[in-house]
Order: sequence, then structure tokens, then C-alpha cells
Amino acid sequence: MDLKKLTPGEMTTAISGVLLLIFSFFTWYSVDALNITLASHGGWSGPGGFWSIVAILLGVVLAAHVIIERIEGVELPERLGSVGWGQMHLIGGAVAFVFLVIKVLANSGWDRKIGLWLGLLCGIGLFVGGYLMAKEAGELPQALGGKGEAAPPAPPAV
Repeated sequence: MDLKKLTPGEMTTAISGVLLLIFSFFTWYSVDALNITLASHGGWSGPGGFWSIVAILLGVVLAAHVIIERIEGVELPERLGSVGWGQMHLIGGAVAFVFLVIKVLANSGWDRKIGLWLGLLCGIGLFVGGYLMAKEAGELPQALGGKGEAAPPAPPAV
């Protein structure tokens, strides 16, 4: 297993996805009364569980793609139809991050715990990793920091 094969975007995505899976088992929410925890939930359950479950699964899939393709050397197609892998990681990372933000904002009656904040940080990592991967693959338009070409000049008027 040669980690030197990984680009910064791939490294960020792989680490963020693995850490998100680990942090999903930490306490994300709890209800405390008189210094007694009455209920606590991790990323796999609790209030707004759908949002975090989808985000965690996305993180696992994105990290698994990097690990399988780049570290283990499995050959996969370079594109999924007209979409490149960098763009897929950017979209997946953005969705995971947005779902984790929804999880944070939608549950105001519970005490937020460290697992939630660490999970949100991993969501940011998935988004940044996806952006870097798309940029490294040259799949971003120029407006988003890519090397894409400017719009072609208009044809001459006749």
C-alpha cells in the first residue's frame, strides 16, 4: 500500500471518509438532565438520522473508490458517462456536507456533542477533497478555478 500514489484531493477524500465512518459511532446528540444522560444518539440514529446516514454512506463510498482504485490498483472506467470521477467526488462531497449541515440545523432540542462537530468537519473534508480531485483532473470550469478554456469566440457576422 503506497500512499505516495495519492494526490492531495484523493488523500483528503480518503481520510475524511474513513474518519466520518469512525466518528459516526461517537455521540452526536444527547439529552441531559441533572448531570444524567437520558438519551444519546450517534450518526446512525437519532433526530434527523436519514441525513447523517446518507452522508456517512456517501463518505464511505467516496473513500472506498479512492482506496480501491488508487491504493489497491483496481482498474475502473475513467468516466461515468459524461461525468468524470473528480466531478462525482465533488458532487458527492457537496451532498454529504449539505446533509450534515441539515442535521446540525434541524435538531435544536438536543444537546450537540463532539461527534456531530467532528462529522461536520469530515463533511467539509469530503467537499474540499472532491473539489481538489475535480481540479486535479481538469474537470472544473475556469470560473471555479479549473483550467477549462474560455468560451469560444462568436462566429463572424455575415
